[in-house]
This record gives sequence, C-alpha cells and structure tokens, in this order.
Amino acid sequence: MLTISKPLSASQAQTYHAKEFTSAEQNYWKQDDRTLGEWHGKLAEKFDLAGAVSEEHFARLADGQHPHTAEQLVRHRVVQEYEGADGKTVAPVEHRAGWDATFSAPKSVSLTALVGGDDRVRDAHREAVNVALSELERYTQARIGGNHAAETTGEFIAAKFEHDTARPVDGYAAPQLHTHAVIFNVAVRDNGQTRALQERGLFESQQFATAVYQSELTYRLRNLGYEIEPGRSGAPEIKGYSQEYLDASSPRSRQIREHLERAGYQGPEAAQIAAHSTRDSKEIDSPAEVLAAHRQIAAVFGNQADKVVMDARRRSQEYAPEHDRESSQQVARQAVTYARDRSFEREAVTDERELYRDALRRGMSETTYSEVRANFESRVAAGELQLVPGQKHDSGRQFTTAETLRAEKEILRRMQQGQGRAEQIMPIQAAVAHTEKQRHLNTGQRSAAEEILTSRDVVQGLEGRAGVGKTTLLKSVREAAEKRGYVVEGFAPTSRAANQLRAAGISADTLQGFLVRPGQPNSARHLYMVDESSLASTKQVRAFLAKLESSDRVLLIGDTRQHQGVEAGKPFEQLVNAGMKTTQLDQIVRQRAAPELLKSVEHLSRGEVAEGVALLEQQGRVTEIADAQQRIAAIARSYAANPDNTIVVSPDNASRRQINQAVRSELQALGTVAAEDHAMRVLAPRSDMTGADRTWAARYAVNDVLYYPRGSQDIGIEKQSYTKVIATQPKDNLLTVQKEDGKAVTYNPARLYGVTAYRELEREFAVGDRLSFTAPSKELGVANRDLGTVQRIDKDGQLSVKMDNGKAVSFDANQMRHFDHGYAVTSHSSQGLTAERVMVNLDSHVHADLINKRFAYVAVSRGSHDAHIYTDNAESLVEKLSHDVVKSSALQTGQQFATDQSASLQL
Repeated sequence: MLTISKPLSASQAQTYHAKEFTSAEQNYWKQDDRTLGEWHGKLAEKFDLAGAVSEEHFARLADGQHPHTAEQLVRHRVVQEYEGADGKTVAPVEHRAGWDATFSAPKSVSLTALVGGDDRVRDAHREAVNVALSELERYTQARIGGNHAAETTGEFIAAKFEHDTARPVDGYAAPQLHTHAVIFNVAVRDNGQTRALQERGLFESQQFATAVYQSELTYRLRNLGYEIEPGRSGAPEIKGYSQEYLDASSPRSRQIREHLERAGYQGPEAAQIAAHSTRDSKEIDSPAEVLAAHRQIAAVFGNQADKVVMDARRRSQEYAPEHDRESSQQVARQAVTYARDRSFEREAVTDERELYRDALRRGMSETTYSEVRANFESRVAAGELQLVPGQKHDSGRQFTTAETLRAEKEILRRMQQGQGRAEQIMPIQAAVAHTEKQRHLNTGQRSAAEEILTSRDVVQGLEGRAGVGKTTLLKSVREAAEKRGYVVEGFAPTSRAANQLRAAGISADTLQGFLVRPGQPNSARHLYMVDESSLASTKQVRAFLAKLESSDRVLLIGDTRQHQGVEAGKPFEQLVNAGMKTTQLDQIVRQRAAPELLKSVEHLSRGEVAEGVALLEQQGRVTEIADAQQRIAAIARSYAANPDNTIVVSPDNASRRQINQAVRSELQALGTVAAEDHAMRVLAPRSDMTGADRTWAARYAVNDVLYYPRGSQDIGIEKQSYTKVIATQPKDNLLTVQKEDGKAVTYNPARLYGVTAYRELEREFAVGDRLSFTAPSKELGVANRDLGTVQRIDKDGQLSVKMDNGKAVSFDANQMRHFDHGYAVTSHSSQGLTAERVMVNLDSHVHADLINKRFAYVAVSRGSHDAHIYTDNAESLVEKLSHDVVKSSALQTGQQFATDQSASLQL
C-alpha cells in the first residue's frame, strides 16, 4: 500500500537521506554498504537527473533549488521566531522539502522475496512501484497562490530508495520490502515558471495509487506462478502462509511471543527466537545476525516461504502465457463495468481515480492497469462515460454517464412540459373558502394550501423546513382534493415517512412499492404526494414520473437543507433550481414552546451555522467534554435523569453503539431497565455494499447473513428466506451459503438480484429497554427506525414492545432479528423523528463528511422543547458544522453535453 507522510522540512529530508534512506541497516538482505537511490519523474528528465541519487543533488532539491546550478526554484517564506500567548518562543515551520511516499509490499510478498529468496518478486515490486509512481505523477499540481485553482502539471521529481527490512524494534528488524519515494516540493508550470507543489492531488490519489501498485504487483506475481488471496486487511497476499507466521514476522516482539505461544511452540527454541527478537537494536552487529533471526522464525513455522517459492516455480513452468492477453482484456472489461455500476449507483459524478481504484480491485491479479485504462478510455470515446467540468480545486477528471445525463434531462423535461397545463384542483375562491374553515391552520399553512390547490402545474413542489406542521397542511390539501374527485395517494422513499403520510389520513406506500406495482389503465384522477423527496434518487423520480397518467397531479415534498439520499442524484433540488413552482412553508411550529431554541433552529434551517451555534452557546446548550468516554458518560447520566421522550443523535454508528450501552447501564443502575439481560443475535445491514458489490463474491465475508426477497428456484433458495455465508471462492466468483434447513448451496452471486447482506451481532435486551426496528415489517405494521419500549421478554425469545404511537407488537426474536437499541440514533436515522428533548454528541475527530450543516440542522431541530450539544471542542463547532456535503448531479456541471448520444454499454 501507499502511505504519504506529512511534509518534511529541508533539515528533516537531509537527515533522513543520511540516516534512513541510504542506511545499510535498512537493507540487510541486499547487503550493500549503502542504498543508492534512483531518480524518478518527468522533472528528473528535465533537470537531467538519472541513475543514482547524489547527496548534493538531494540536498539542493530539498532546499527548493536547482540540483545542478543551485538556482532558487521555490522561494522560502520569511519566517521569524515569535513569542506566543503563553510566553513561549514559537519557531515557525521551515521550508517544506517534500513528502515521503512509501510503497509497502504485503507481508507475504516480503517473506517470499526475502526469506524465500525469489529475486523475481523483488523485481515485481520494483516494477509495480514505478507504474504506480508514474500514475501518481499525473495528478501533480503547482500552487498559484491566493484563492486561485492549482494548475495540473503532471510532472514531479522524486528520489526512490528501496529497503528490505522494517526499522528494528527491540533489536528485531523484520523482513519488509518497501520503497521510499521522496517527492520534492517543486513544480513547473506550462509557461516555464517554477512553483511550490500543491500536495492535495497527491493525497487525493493515495487510494488510487495503492490500487495501481497492488494490481501491477499481483498480476506479475500471478505470472510468476504465485496464487493470490485477499489478506486479513484486504490487501492481496501470496497464498501458502499461515496467519500465525505472517503475524510472527511482524516487527512487534510482543506479537511474536504471543503467536508463538498460541501456535503451541514452547521450550528452548521458542524462547531463543523470542529472546533474539527482543534484543536492543544496539546489539545488532551484522546483517548475518538479523538474517539468522528471520530464518529461525521461518524454521519454527515449517519454512513456508521455501515451499511457496518452490510451488510457484513449478506452476510457472505449466503456465500458458499466450492466453493472457485475451483473458486480461475480458477481466478489464468486467472490472470497469463493476466500477461504473458501483460508483454511479450512489453518485451522478465520480472522480476517475475512484473508478480506476474500484476496477483495479475487482480485476486484481487477473488484469493490468494498462488494460483497465484502455477499456476505460474506449468507453469515454464511445460516449458511455462523459467528461464533465469539475469544481475549482479538483485535481482529477470528473465523469458521469450518458444514462445519468438522459435521466436528469428527462425529469426536468417532464416537469417543464407540465407547467401551466393542468386543471386547478380548486379555483381560488373555493380554496380560500376551504382554508378559512380550517381554523387550526396558521397563516403559512393556509397560504401554502391555497397555492397548491390553485396551481396549474402537473408537477409542483412543497419545501417545508423541519417542524413546520407539514402533516397538518397535507391533511387539509387531501380533504380538498378528495372533494374535487381526486384519489389522493402518498409515497415516500422510506417506510417511516410513508407512515407519517398515513397520519394525515393519506393512503401511503413506499416509493419503491409504487414502482414495482403493475401498471393498469385507470380513469380516476390522482393527486400523488411524495414526501421526503429530498431522499429520492434520480432513478426513482424518473421511473415515478414515467408512470403518471395524463390526468394525474404530483406534489413533491422535501427540504433541500436536510439529508440527501444514499443513491445517486438530487432530483428534488434540481427541479427546484430548474423552475418547478415550489411553495415555501417556513413558519416553524415544533419549537413554539421553546422560543429561544426556535431562534437557533431558524438560523440553522437557513444554513446560518455561526449564528445558530452562537445562540445555543448563549443559552447554555453546549457542553465541552474533551474525553470521549467521559462525554458519553455525561450524556448517559443526563438521559437517565429524564428518559421520557428523549433521544440522542450521534454522527456515526460506532459512537451510537457506545452511547446505547452507556445509557442502558445508567438506566439499569437506576432500576428503570430490568437487571436481567437476554442475549439476542440481531442483524445489522451492511450499508457498505452496493448492488455491484453484491454480485462479487470477494465482497462477502464468512458468517454474513443474506436475505432473498425473491429467491431462486434454479439455485434452490426459497423466496423471503435467509442463509449464512460459509465460504467464498473469489477466483471463480462463487459463494457457498447454508440454508435454514442446514443444506449448503454454492452459486454465482451475479445471478441473483435484490439480495441484502447483514452482519450478525449480539445484543442484550431487558424489560424497559428502548428498541429501534432496523427494517420494515408488514406483518408487525412497523417501519424502519420506528421506536418502542420492551414490555416483556419470554424465555423462548418472544418480545412484546409498546410502540411510541401506542401500538403493541409481539414477535419472535429468533425469527424477526431486525432491531437494535433505540436510545441513540444517527443523524440520518433521526430525520423525521420528533422528541421533546434531544442530546447531540459531536466529536470533532469523526469523519468530516458526517459532521456538516445538514447534521447540525437535522439533529438540533429534532427537539421540540430542548436541544443540547455535547462536544470535545466547542471552539471548532462552527468550523466543523459549516462544512457541507452535497450529492452531485451531472447537469449541474455538464449542461453543455448532449444527452441524446447513444452509448454502447459494454457488459
């Protein structure tokens, strides 16, 4: 894999050059007196540098100078020491020399090359590094200064140093093949001007370059006769090594001892190896001593490297390379199709590096980067993949698909064609008369109802902020439309939102349920209300609009500032921006009992994060607790002190689970939740798997639980049944699953659609626990994310739950396993919930994409009476929450591209 360091200062770079990069102690297996680096990059050629890296040239480049003339290419900023607020002297960071990009071979590859003595493997590593480094170079950018976008130059200069051991730890230097590539902080613009390098492009290319390196390496290894399998960390490993030996060959001496003991090796031999490996580094006198330790450990585990190399040499003699080219091209084609389907399922526009990364992972060891790139570019030429202008600071090309462009244009066209062409549901006089009778409507609701009822547009919008009394308004519109002979139906992307429509007396189903409904002629006029339209994907909205009859009307209801959907597109926002007549409902009523909180929510609803957070702080609604465990404990105590109608919102599932456990412990200590726990095996959805992932056996893990809504008679899997994965065969793309009757079935996952994957987790429940359903159930009449309280747990696993809406449900936890604790929810799951009191956990170290404007608005607006933020860093709240995460759309960036161009999809 590739890791890129923080910027090295000039002095650091020169020190590393002398003591690390050229150190003989880093190359025991090579046994040279010192490591001579090698130049790499297009700028190296321009600077007339080739072959070995000299200390003088390295030092000059580290200082931003021309390697031959010492001319200053990159100006150093003038820095002076100054006295900080605490009275201490602060020394500013000196000139950035560059970045250390380190390519590390998987552990099994290092053992094969070094312990097994196969120099061909070392050559394969070296060649793979060269390819990956050259691809990384494509995204080199020069800093221009100010707020100007960086200029992509595609050229850098790097000094490579190959090492074959890790740093000694307690005297033991483990075999570890890796290459340091010091990328210098010099870039040359097209006009010949030299500038500092903008490192953003390097870091944004890190996963891509890792995939290139691993793909090139494993393909070469396969051609040498080695068998490849996915390792524990996901990286490709050479088959034939036990996990115990791989772990024992790590540089951590404690890990060596633990694995020797676990493997059953005891006595003088194991003690000798452990003692040898824990020597202080100063006691190492010669490379021979280090090599002896490696060979001793290898002997304990049966000299696996020797056998792996011998088997590979035998296989390579039987290998038929003449079939390679055709096979590699076919795999590349399949891999790019997988990457296309995976990326564009969730985003309308994708960086090319993500597409390449996914394609290379899919075709790992069976195709090359050059074949993948050739297939990718052929699709660009055919118009299937279309280049779109990126954002200002993008460092790579951005692509969409011709199909995505067609879908987005079709949605906008249908909306525009229906403008002004529909009959009013009610004339204005009748609409006013209707709303005047609705005394419970406020001014905003009354005006919105009249606007909707008198519109002449087939497709119209209603944008309602969180807590504006939308259900009350929709009930009034439904009553008026039904009086005028319309059949009113509601749909929503989620089952919970569909339930909320039913609360307004509207017959409702999920949007997906409507899309699979068989079409049939119907003379009735319909008014379709689609709630939470902001969560709907382009694919769903396109299909929905295509099913409309000529007399039908549509009301799309959403909020562009709340969370967007998981799948690709943001059609509601696109329609609003394209001129869809949209009624605004912005008079918030949820917090009317808490006027101070209401002011903050109003600011957050408008995206005014600084003002909203400042008000919360003034109201004493922000608490800073730096330590995560202490903060979670404080949240749990606060929850337990007043548990009624309270929820906790947290950005990620890991913290959500921690909070759930902490709250349970507090409530059990107080006696609110019974002390007797009942262990249950629940199912947590694998949200990381896309539809494309579910066709690839390698993406499954042993013990995954799979659900088949349709089943397959040919394969022998029943409809609406569950299985457990017991084996995977990635090479042949086969899964072996165990059915509920104990029988095993092996099949290609690409043959089945609609399969859902889950991880099985153990949870403890007790009477009094809050419970959240994690999937809808028609039998129970519950929606995904519905909440309730456990009333009874029988010994046979039967649960009785009183739902928050007052309904009582009972189910067998051995059969219906889609539930979890319901004290804390993620921000996405909280959308649509209301509670009197909400507590928000906000850790500034959580991934930036989870903490943003939408998180702040959705989370705080859940509370009708109170909202309180608990954070590790109050000072950074505004900065963190001002970040925004927005779904991409093809037309937003690619208006000028024709969408009628036919694309010959390569499947």
